[in-house]
Amino acid sequence: MSRTPQDTFLSDQALAAAREAAAEPGVAPIAVTAANGEQCTWCDCPGGPDSPHNNPDYRCDGCPATAKAIVSTFAGPNRRYDFPACERHRDDVVAVAVLAITQRSA
Repeated sequence: MSRTPQDTFLSDQALAAAREAAAEPGVAPIAVTAANGEQCTWCDCPGGPDSPHNNPDYRCDGCPATAKAIVSTFAGPNRRYDFPACERHRDDVVAVAVLAITQRSA
């Protein structure tokens, strides 16, 4: 799935607004915009001591679904992190970003 011109326009507007807001000290905005065919980056592997990630030779392929959104987090106006997410994982990515931001500022 590729973005339409309208998707691109709306994404550009959302990212510009978030980048501008990120210039304010203490603000870490998150923008959710349209994806452009990327693969979801969320990991479905179990956590804890039995996680396959504890094996040094393990390579996680992430979720195989096509991303429907890009969750962008800003740590200042010139530092942006993008996380492609499918519909099933979009809210998980947003929740983890919010948790990371709130723990960082605590």
